[in-house]
Amino acid sequence: MMQGIKNNLFLCVLIGFVLAEISAPTINAQDIMLYGYFSTRFEKTFSEPSLDAGTIVKETAPAEWSYPFVNVMMQGSLNDNFRVFLNFDGSGAGNLSVKNFWGEYSASQSFKVRAGKIYRKFGLYNELLDAVPTYYGIEPPEVFDQDHLMISRTTTLMILGTFNVGTGNLNYSLSTDNGEGGPILKTFPLGFDLNYAFDFDRYKFGVSGYLSGGDAAPDVSLGSGSPRGGVLPWMANDKFNVIGGYFEGNIGRLTLQTEYIVSSHKAERDPGSVVQVVNNAGLFNTQLKRFLSNPDSVSESFVITDVKYKVQTWYVRAGYSFETEIGEVAPYVQWDWFSNPETIKSKKWGGDNEAGASDNGKFNKSTVGILYRPIPSVAVKLDQSFHFYKLNGENVNYPEIRLDFAYTFGL
Repeated sequence: MMQGIKNNLFLCVLIGFVLAEISAPTINAQDIMLYGYFSTRFEKTFSEPSLDAGTIVKETAPAEWSYPFVNVMMQGSLNDNFRVFLNFDGSGAGNLSVKNFWGEYSASQSFKVRAGKIYRKFGLYNELLDAVPTYYGIEPPEVFDQDHLMISRTTTLMILGTFNVGTGNLNYSLSTDNGEGGPILKTFPLGFDLNYAFDFDRYKFGVSGYLSGGDAAPDVSLGSGSPRGGVLPWMANDKFNVIGGYFEGNIGRLTLQTEYIVSSHKAERDPGSVVQVVNNAGLFNTQLKRFLSNPDSVSESFVITDVKYKVQTWYVRAGYSFETEIGEVAPYVQWDWFSNPETIKSKKWGGDNEAGASDNGKFNKSTVGILYRPIPSVAVKLDQSFHFYKLNGENVNYPEIRLDFAYTFGL
């Protein structure tokens, strides 16, 4: 496996240098950038509560080393109007795949068109999550946790631009794609982001949103894991929209960030899928009552098909940077709140092990950590989180620790 990734990395580097040496007038060596980042991570969870025959028991999970990010990127200018971008993903230290890519036409600063598999502009973090060495914290905000994404991370066609307004810049983007779960007749999904950055980008206010444009479908089959978008796999269809606001401020060495996101769903459950979930996913009594009009009888005829619900989350993150003789040292703190009354615990059957592990689909998470950069391209992070939620009518919590070694490189 390692030989395979070495070969793929060598191929990517070789492609970059070959492109940089092409003699055609559309591309020059100085217009090609090859760069990336990777990380190695240690995680351990302690005394995690669960229900066993109506009794709360606690279990400590084994420690785990992982390789969550291996990203090799290439970006180049074809001429004054066209740019291209490629992002190769080798997470898990497996074979490289194309994570996203785009080509962009720029008519002016205020009007650009980008097409490909594009990270949508949404909030503060969607475009930055791969670049783990560059920001405070190890885990993403809960809106972008891969087990309970509120919206898919990528889109297909984007119009974007920047206007100089007052003492700052007004940035916008509009995007569309096939929609959650693939193309469906009579749907027109639309994503947007609008933000204003001023005082040399030290402050930013913004709003992001997404409209499914009609009924959307699950993007994974039932029993194949958690979805990578906003539609749960036991739904026959789901019409939903997402809206949120965010703020970032850099006051001297202090960085403050906050976001609030809400996703409103009007969905129809598939009775056969719900029966499979009930029979296999180990639901709590509170969850059974949401799915079945008669929780004591598992039958398609008792499945409650029509459902309206809201997924909500907010977080506050703060970090303070000290420059020392041995490099940058930056303590940081974060508080997350997340609520999804429709989800379940089992990841295999489409849920997540945080909101779905609670009685009411809600949890809070506190995080305290420290970032150390001996040089700007190396980041070592250590943090601890506590999850707080209600289980079987009791308030419970459990801790977890993480250690992350991350590096950036570039040519």
